[in-house]
Amino acid sequence: MGRPKADLPFDGGTMLDYIVAGMMRVFEDLVVAVAEAKLFAWEGYPARSIEDRVSYRGPVAALEQALRAIRFDRAFVCSCDVPFVNGDLARKLCEMLGDDDVLIPRVDGKLQMLHAVYRKKCVEALATMRTGGEHRLHQIVNIAQARILHEDEIRALDPELLSFFNVNTPGDYQRALKLMDERNKM
Repeated sequence: MGRPKADLPFDGGTMLDYIVAGMMRVFEDLVVAVAEAKLFAWEGYPARSIEDRVSYRGPVAALEQALRAIRFDRAFVCSCDVPFVNGDLARKLCEMLGDDDVLIPRVDGKLQMLHAVYRKKCVEALATMRTGGEHRLHQIVNIAQARILHEDEIRALDPELLSFFNVNTPGDYQRALKLMDERNKM
């Protein structure tokens, strides 16, 4: 992208601002792991940022740190580049966790590790992974009790899978802006 995706302009703010605002509508506690500390417009209750102590080491260390900071026993986790993440779907995924440690959707044949629900106790597995040099988050399925949510189950909740639309390229970003413009005209 040429710059941090979280800072991309989106619907009057940044992409990160948009995602946080959407999640604040449905969750009582938000912990946002950021690469650099700065003052965000949404900072404060119920959303707060924590600076990733070890920048650019991947999601294992950042997720471990974020789970240590949450107040509840589980957390919905998403990345900063899914602007249409659906808060109602996220809440439903939290409800579906059951007795498992992790609930991971599988979309287009890929595990969506950063659109999943993790129990707070996963910090132990993440710490083991981090100290062992494992930075690939999907390896948690070999350590924690994980449930994979198949695409047909997800489509029942999000038929177009728009919540999983990921902005990875300038073309994706332009498509996201167009989708947002269409939504705003409705």
